[in-house]
Amino acid sequence: MRPWTEDVDGFDPAAFGLHPVGVGTWGGFVFVHLTPAEAGPLAAQLGPVPERLRRYPLEALWVGRRLAYRVAANWKLLAANYNECYHCAGVHPELCRVVPAFKRGGAGLDWERGIPHREGAWTFTASGTSPRAPFPGLDHDERTRHKGELVYPNLMLSLSADHVAAFTLWPHGPDATTVVCELLFHPDEIARPGFDPSDAVDLWDLVNRQDWAICESVQRGMGSRAYSGGWFAPMEDASLDIRRYLLERLGESGGSGSEAIAPGWDGKSGDDM
Repeated sequence: MRPWTEDVDGFDPAAFGLHPVGVGTWGGFVFVHLTPAEAGPLAAQLGPVPERLRRYPLEALWVGRRLAYRVAANWKLLAANYNECYHCAGVHPELCRVVPAFKRGGAGLDWERGIPHREGAWTFTASGTSPRAPFPGLDHDERTRHKGELVYPNLMLSLSADHVAAFTLWPHGPDATTVVCELLFHPDEIARPGFDPSDAVDLWDLVNRQDWAICESVQRGMGSRAYSGGWFAPMEDASLDIRRYLLERLGESGGSGSEAIAPGWDGKSGDDM
């Protein structure tokens, strides 16, 4: 009951309550929908991701280090960049030394099984190794390969055998996004004397800054008065997913293959989804 309303005729306290939101959880992450009447089941949004990651103990992991970046680029650019690797050979030489398969520019990568590291390497650090133990319960591929998932609209997961990098994208407008990168570790490892996540943090911070720099460069290019759009080649089908995701919610249809980028994804539309 709001104060001083007891004697107000026809006052309905329920009409002045907080706005309801939809909330769901998976893997230790909280998902919020601000218009719950329009929200579908969280399981439908997650799709096959929980099954693919069922052996990773996501709910049990703790944050070992948090990195935050203010990026002068649209959030959809960041998602598209995450969803492909044809830029990796030219942008991430340090990462490609750990995962040589990334040098192929995204062609033939088997994300279902995970991406193999170089011989003798098994995690995302400069050396490809770590004193931390792999997560219990992983299969052989997961103990030696890297996996990645993009959960729309704004969660990106990169999974190594001993840690997970979880990225969330927080748009400020059509040309600015805060990216929060949390490095997640098993609590048993964090509890060990001398726990030091810097081997993973240092590589991730380097790779992140390389990614944000090229995304900001693309954003500047799209601000040119000569810019009119771009094209997705067939090898970029995964990156086209961001366009499909948006078009479905705009009531339009998206295709596949070599197609023009839809208006509105490029940071000029001013949307702030």
